[in-house]
Amino acid sequence: MTRGQASIGVVIGALVCALILSPILRVRFLESAFNELKVNDSREFVLKTMGRPWKDDGCGEFLGGKSPGCSEEFVYANPFAPYVPEYWIVSFDSSGRVIDRYYTTSP
Repeated sequence: MTRGQASIGVVIGALVCALILSPILRVRFLESAFNELKVNDSREFVLKTMGRPWKDDGCGEFLGGKSPGCSEEFVYANPFAPYVPEYWIVSFDSSGRVIDRYYTTSP
């Protein structure tokens, strides 16, 4: 095996590891960030803490059901969704404050 072939093998191995580890680390990040949220946190704090949502919908449009007073809902999904149906949902009132947050493992 030449030095060039070995380098290509190392790069391919690193890419495969990154593709496997990245979703696992994303789920751990979402779990940790979600646990930091509480009712009355601002929309900006949620974005800063959890990052950009997978879906930014009207309330109840993704999973059905609607929190009373909800005007916007962020949905964060497992990177392997829908095969791994794991979702973190944050609901906001009209002033952009968290009114509800819940975790579900099935839509």
